[in-house]
Amino acid sequence: MDGRVVLTRANCGTVAFIYEDEVLTEVHPFSDEAETGSIYVAVVDNIVENLKAAFLRIEGGEILYYSLEENEGKHIFVKHGNKSEVKKGDWLLVQKSKAATGNKRAQATSDVSMRGRYAIANQTGRLGISKRITSNEEREKLGRLYEKIKDDYSEEFYENTGLIFRSAVASVSTEDADIIEQDAAETLQKLNDVISAAMTSTAGCCIYKRAEDPTEFISDMRSKKLYDKLTVITDVTSYYDSLSDDGFGNKSSDSTKTELILHQDKLQSLRALYNIDRNLQIMFGRKIYLPSGGYLVVDLTEALTVIDVNTGKDIKGSNFEEHIVKTNKEAAEMISRVLRVRNISGIIIVDFINMREEGSEEKVIQCLKEHISRDHKKCFFVDMTSLGLAELTRQRTGSIFTIENLLNKTNNK
Repeated sequence: MDGRVVLTRANCGTVAFIYEDEVLTEVHPFSDEAETGSIYVAVVDNIVENLKAAFLRIEGGEILYYSLEENEGKHIFVKHGNKSEVKKGDWLLVQKSKAATGNKRAQATSDVSMRGRYAIANQTGRLGISKRITSNEEREKLGRLYEKIKDDYSEEFYENTGLIFRSAVASVSTEDADIIEQDAAETLQKLNDVISAAMTSTAGCCIYKRAEDPTEFISDMRSKKLYDKLTVITDVTSYYDSLSDDGFGNKSSDSTKTELILHQDKLQSLRALYNIDRNLQIMFGRKIYLPSGGYLVVDLTEALTVIDVNTGKDIKGSNFEEHIVKTNKEAAEMISRVLRVRNISGIIIVDFINMREEGSEEKVIQCLKEHISRDHKKCFFVDMTSLGLAELTRQRTGSIFTIENLLNKTNNK
């Protein structure tokens, strides 16, 4: 499968529109401050014993949910009256781990970490290696590199200091392993600086803001080897220059073929070339038509997302069941795209068109499973309910996108 990333501007800032085999399948907006990853000195505003949780106040008056059960024994106190138990008024060093969704508050964790290009520095006190690196030989090499980093940078390593090697290390040759070590050392130092700064900071303040870097995002895509060929086309010169400097577009750099294109056509914008705004209007519509003439109706509620599949026309004759199965399969593929493009998460209920023949339902379910398996986030088929409804769950990360944020400013009326 080939992948294409169209990197351009929108109302919300820079956005990566991701195409798989020339079909828009995912949207990734970037911002100057990521929804998660920022680190704060938070004040304990309230303790709710029956929830085993605390509510923390940070700058701007925002309240974060903090699980006392999940963070037990890992609290990082900046100012406190009791060294082991969290109390109202304590100051804690935390990292925003989940963005706010609907009426649910953003979540915070005491597992404070700092992400570099090749390594993540944390407070676990142990080594972690990306699951995408499956070679035992490679994992053993990284284990030896971890011990070497501990020796070479012993001043940056404390008893609870740990490292996770990201999947991006797989794209680095053995001869260039020193750049992994350098990245890890710099990331460790940044984390130590943040923790030190927190001890002299004011209540509620943000110690570190994690900004999303489009070039790092694309480099990660390449290192994960998701596609046989990955093409990036952008009309932002600074991103083109940065990716060029990073070796993107060098087909011999790794097993994934890459191509980098700078769009400079003043007569036709990049958004117009790929018909981006029209695609967004279709994918964000409540009613989405299918090739067979059927259509989806997508309704988002606070608790879950409901998707209804309809034939769109009266079907008669001997080909009725065949047509229904075909429509349901088209719906399964489109649903997987809609979830990714709109970043819909949580519980999803799908009401497929009723099928009469034995085995038809299984064909549709297998088709649905196949398409959601391509999702880069965790998306699972749970079951068919007693009412014949398909139940899915999808990992909740970030916020649900709005079409207004993803359109170009010139398209606003």
